[in-house]
Amino acid sequence: MPEVSHDTPARASGLRLRAAIRALLSPGIWLLLCVQLALIVTMRWSMPADASPPSAPVIFLMATVLMLFYYLQAGAFQALTQSRETLTVVEVVRAGRVVFAAFVWLALKAGLLLAAVINVLIVVAMLVTGYDIKALMNAIAPLFSPVVGILTFVFVYWLPFVFVRREFHLLPSLKAALRIAWDRLSDSAFLAVLVLVPSLVSDWLPPDTPLLFDLLISLVSGIMGWIAYIYCIEVLREQPPQVGSTNSPDLQH
Repeated sequence: MPEVSHDTPARASGLRLRAAIRALLSPGIWLLLCVQLALIVTMRWSMPADASPPSAPVIFLMATVLMLFYYLQAGAFQALTQSRETLTVVEVVRAGRVVFAAFVWLALKAGLLLAAVINVLIVVAMLVTGYDIKALMNAIAPLFSPVVGILTFVFVYWLPFVFVRREFHLLPSLKAALRIAWDRLSDSAFLAVLVLVPSLVSDWLPPDTPLLFDLLISLVSGIMGWIAYIYCIEVLREQPPQVGSTNSPDLQH
């Protein structure tokens, strides 16, 4: 992969402004955020007060909303790489058909990898500290939100790279995203604010936060996240692709 160039202050400011405008003025992004809020409401509503497992219709509803969220997210990323304008709802829906299957498969592989890493870390921590699983979970629970925020920041270029370069292979795309983030570390303050601040704010919220306030925080963090992703996409589109690279086989028909 070629060395990632750094932006001049004027160019970086222009990219940030354009990313914010595209995110705020794109109906397709707002549709995705509305589905995200619907997913939160569905999850809150489906949690029984007596901690009993949700019923089959509730599980089906949650799965449907989640798949719709993934479809629109894939469509938004795909459409953002094809245009420099704001996204319409139709563009997002149409773009999702091309990449949905590859995106879901990539997400499943990433989830399995993350689960494997977490399990290994838990076993190692139990061996080192001597805690049982319940005590260890209670000890690390306050660190969950900050760790998620840090991982999101470290891999902020991952999904933009996947869609800009059409690289739907998990390990190569993760490696490339880390390389880009490292090469552009001096330009990362803007992304750090957009990605880390919402995670820190969420960590400070009490568990019994009212639903409306929780939805507001989720909406603000969602739009900040999309500004960060659009900025990354704009940066990557200015960089030449790796020599000899081709589209991922997952997208070839």
